[in-house]
Amino acid sequence: MSDHTGFSKIAFTAALLSYSLSAAAENSTLQPILTHFAQTQSETSLDLSATSFSDVELDEADNFDGRTAALGITVPFEDDKQIRFFLPFYTDGDARLTKPGLFFTGKTIDIEGDGGVFDYATLQYEHQVRFANKSDYNLAYTIGGGFRTKELETTHGDKFNHTGRVLLIGAKADSYIYDGKAKLLVNAGIRYYHDADDLNPENKDSWTWADIRTAVIFDAWGEHAQPIIEVTYLGNFSGYNDLAFMPELIFVLGESVSLKLGGIIGLGSDGNQSGAVSSLSLSF
Repeated sequence: MSDHTGFSKIAFTAALLSYSLSAAAENSTLQPILTHFAQTQSETSLDLSATSFSDVELDEADNFDGRTAALGITVPFEDDKQIRFFLPFYTDGDARLTKPGLFFTGKTIDIEGDGGVFDYATLQYEHQVRFANKSDYNLAYTIGGGFRTKELETTHGDKFNHTGRVLLIGAKADSYIYDGKAKLLVNAGIRYYHDADDLNPENKDSWTWADIRTAVIFDAWGEHAQPIIEVTYLGNFSGYNDLAFMPELIFVLGESVSLKLGGIIGLGSDGNQSGAVSSLSLSF
């Protein structure tokens, strides 16, 4: 990775492997788009992301194709603590209305608004409890919550996301694997949605989903490209299963700026079946 180019040959000892894991994690511009390091950042970061999606199923609509955008800000305030803020601010697409009894049922409708779909505005507290320089891996826990900020309007006059809140609890870990040739990240948690309407295809207003994200970061391609593979899962292992495979490249544009590009391949029966994702990441 570009963080390591200034080190001498001595930097490739086992002691520096532990240090380099921490240094990479501190710079959020070098982490995957969805899976986060357990290592607390040393600088504030800002991530502006855009995602396309296809064939998403909702409570009252299916075949939802469109795009969404979000802003993420992470602020460390101690060596082992940080706050992560996430705000989806744009969604636009078209879907087939499945709600019975309406004139538009079975027809294509537009869905758009200044909010997200399954993602709400959230605030999370993250606390790192283990460090790679002492235990060969980083470990942190997270807790937070959020709410629906803006409803999504439709051409048939109804509104999706009238209400909704979410509770987030999870843990994060990262460590080198394959004798330091790759890095593994694991984020595992749950999302508890409360009083959320028009979203869950199982026709529930309150429910709990597992939120599992894993990533492998491989050796850099030269000085400016970092290949990554992510696998994400959102669901309850029964009625709803959103499993996705995401190959990515991080293009290092500067010491604290990167552009992240990836594809989304749906492997489950629910959620995004195919799409693309991009993120502009800054740290300061």
